[in-house]
Amino acid sequence: MRTGPPLAEGEIRLMSVQTAPRLQAQPHVQSSRMTAAHHLAATIVPAPQTCASSVLAPLAERVHAGTRPENPPLSGFSTGPTGLGTSAARLFQPAAAEPGPPPALDVLWTRRRAAGSPLAAHVEAVRHRLADDPGSHRPGGWVYDPEKTLAAMRSDPTAWGERFTPWMMECAEMVGHGRDLLAQIREVRGKGFGFTPSGQVGLVPLTAGADPVGALLARARLGENAGRSTKSHLATCPSPDWAAFMDEFGFQGVGAYPNFAAGAWGGGLMPDTYEDWRQDYVVMLIYGFYLEYNIDTAYARTGGKSLTHEILALWDMPDLPADLVARRAHVEADLAFFDVKRRDEAEAHTAATSGLAAWVYRDRDTWRDMKAADSGYFTYHLSFLPNHAGRDDMMLTGLVADWSDIGPDLRFQECGQSVLALTRGSVVMADLLAAYERTVWMFNTHWTPTGGIRPERYAACTAVLAVGPWLLGNHRHDAWRYYALAADLSHAAQQRDLYACGQLADCYTEDLTPITPADSPRVCVPRRELPFDVGIDGVRHTGTVRLHSVICDAVGRGVLPMGVVEYEFVLPWLLREGRISPTAFLTHMDRAYCRHFAQLMRAGHEADFERPFSEPMSALIMEQWWHGMHFAIGAGSLVEAQTDVIAGDRAHDEPARPS
Repeated sequence: MRTGPPLAEGEIRLMSVQTAPRLQAQPHVQSSRMTAAHHLAATIVPAPQTCASSVLAPLAERVHAGTRPENPPLSGFSTGPTGLGTSAARLFQPAAAEPGPPPALDVLWTRRRAAGSPLAAHVEAVRHRLADDPGSHRPGGWVYDPEKTLAAMRSDPTAWGERFTPWMMECAEMVGHGRDLLAQIREVRGKGFGFTPSGQVGLVPLTAGADPVGALLARARLGENAGRSTKSHLATCPSPDWAAFMDEFGFQGVGAYPNFAAGAWGGGLMPDTYEDWRQDYVVMLIYGFYLEYNIDTAYARTGGKSLTHEILALWDMPDLPADLVARRAHVEADLAFFDVKRRDEAEAHTAATSGLAAWVYRDRDTWRDMKAADSGYFTYHLSFLPNHAGRDDMMLTGLVADWSDIGPDLRFQECGQSVLALTRGSVVMADLLAAYERTVWMFNTHWTPTGGIRPERYAACTAVLAVGPWLLGNHRHDAWRYYALAADLSHAAQQRDLYACGQLADCYTEDLTPITPADSPRVCVPRRELPFDVGIDGVRHTGTVRLHSVICDAVGRGVLPMGVVEYEFVLPWLLREGRISPTAFLTHMDRAYCRHFAQLMRAGHEADFERPFSEPMSALIMEQWWHGMHFAIGAGSLVEAQTDVIAGDRAHDEPARPS
């Protein structure tokens, strides 16, 4: 129990430190950098910018191209005291030639592999029907009604077939628990710090420490981004490599955006559940995930078209197999959770945030169910184990992303931020390290003691870890900048025990107090040396890195391009070892961005995302976690922990008001 006087919204509880200057001498933090931050904090003046808003897609204009609504727009790029510019500065410098308009967010297409399939015929029929009669529905077709579907799951979970009953019951329970907690959050929101009468959820002042993570938080408070957030940009890849990939594999519309391509048509294919067009239908169900980010609201404001209606028309496929009907029902029921969350955020989105308040929870399993619903990945719920293991995995599909979102979620007071739930509102480095350690322990449950993926957890493992490439390609998170700010902290994470295994209940008590699993199995990763030879800023860097043998084998067979390994692991490793500078690292990662995703997506689609590709790719992402890289990303993300408004990273329709 923390002691001390009550704090007002906007205050922060510091452990052993009251002022930022006392943070500058901590290990792993360059004191000169902190001193520069103090000298520049009051004198940052953005330089003139000529980046035309017409270059950006509608979603991009919300945050990257401006500041808080009540402030005048920033007319320049911010590098901040560290000199590591925001992604807005790095990625949107005026091009030599004015690019054309961004591709429309079109979902009415199939990739070339599905040509001639029943799904391709269905998509073509939908396209023609909506072209002739926008807003029309298939006569006698499926009717989208999340509330009705959720109620049916509760009253008769056998309605979709006896074999699906356990998953229907659990889906209804998870969504129900999530909505119950949203109702309790409404009781607290806007009333300052405190807990609900049940004690299950509360808003608390952030706890920080006199440590390197606290120093990063101090940079945010000193105006590192000059008020600009680097979250929520939807960008295409205007490069020949990416264009060639799209042409070869038949990508169109939303497939032009690495956000969608890596998220739906990359990670969505890695679980490899089906061998035919059904896998493509499952991927189309993942489009529902993007509605949580309000892309339908942002898109409809510009084109007058309903992206939601187009997605629902895709889902309304006649003669759908029973297992796909069940998967669709899971996604539909989960959207009943998001309907409530979106309405709540729309009602509160003008309320100011301090960037120093965290939502915490005191009921482990209820929180887990809410996070499962908030993760928006019910597409694969049916492929996960039933009971607690499957529910834990559903939660992990969100926790894996939340490490890169700690700072932005503080800025926008996101109630679904799971890392802060596990630290109980603390960013003290020791608390974050304990949460990181247990996050990896939970990931490790998917792996055998000899370092292979457990067959019964294959879908869960690949679905969780596929979030990694999506994070690096979605521009909702400036992950590599976050990493560059804190790369040296990955050593501290790697020094922890990252090879134990434990389910959520093995790692946390019922009130989310961290514990150590008793007699837990361990993962022994079979590693060997993999040579590399990369050019950075005109300098050749050669050597070897020790990586999982399945990665080395896949590189040797040509299934996994060495360029992917270099981008995802070797370059970050060189930075943390001090062999390249942060500026050289970011310059290279930005320049290689489109080429990397073209390589990654081409390799995956050539291998049809079957196990020879997806297992080494999963192992590569796990190597990032085992080497502490995502801890550094999480710590660096705290540069975003500034003032803003609730859910300011999303577009909002005004909520309906009673007449």
